[in-house]
Amino acid sequence: MVGTYKNIVGKTLMGIFLLSTSSTFGQIDIDVSNRLDNFMSESREISYNEITSESVKNILKYSVFHILQETKNIYGKKEKNINEFIVIDTGEKVTRFEPVKSNTNLPELTSYIQDAFVLNKDTAPHFQALLDYIYPIAEWKPDKREFFQKNGKWYFLRDAYFRSKQGFEITVDSKGKITDICYRMKWNEPNSK
Repeated sequence: MVGTYKNIVGKTLMGIFLLSTSSTFGQIDIDVSNRLDNFMSESREISYNEITSESVKNILKYSVFHILQETKNIYGKKEKNINEFIVIDTGEKVTRFEPVKSNTNLPELTSYIQDAFVLNKDTAPHFQALLDYIYPIAEWKPDKREFFQKNGKWYFLRDAYFRSKQGFEITVDSKGKITDICYRMKWNEPNSK
């Protein structure tokens, strides 16, 4: 019985020792942390620019920002690594817009639309401009943008692969208020105008 007790206590103490040493070795010294922070601040520039487009201001409830992050002088290279972000400030938090993948429902984007906004033939070009800001098309892609209304829904097509198109499908009520936004990966040619 005493041998079992010593064995349990010994294993427990060994476990505590191993846990404490692994966490001790895993912590970074405050001076090292400060030097790393200084290196990163010297190697990185970040700029924030509000997108002040009338389309953004007249359609969305919140402010949208373009963030440009440049990282330079890493490994002695002269090139810069550039990352760009489009974010929205909801007043409570700053967040990116929902990423589009395959068929993707976008409830957050739908919730960002002003209650008074009505999507119709007069405002559709402004909605297209909004999409250009918040979901820009990569510069290397050909411009396949088009928009049209069909069967009570609006389609803002952004890209094409072979004979199918992809883009945003916007559902509106009888007054033109947006009730749902989703991204569709495939429309067959007959659905285009």
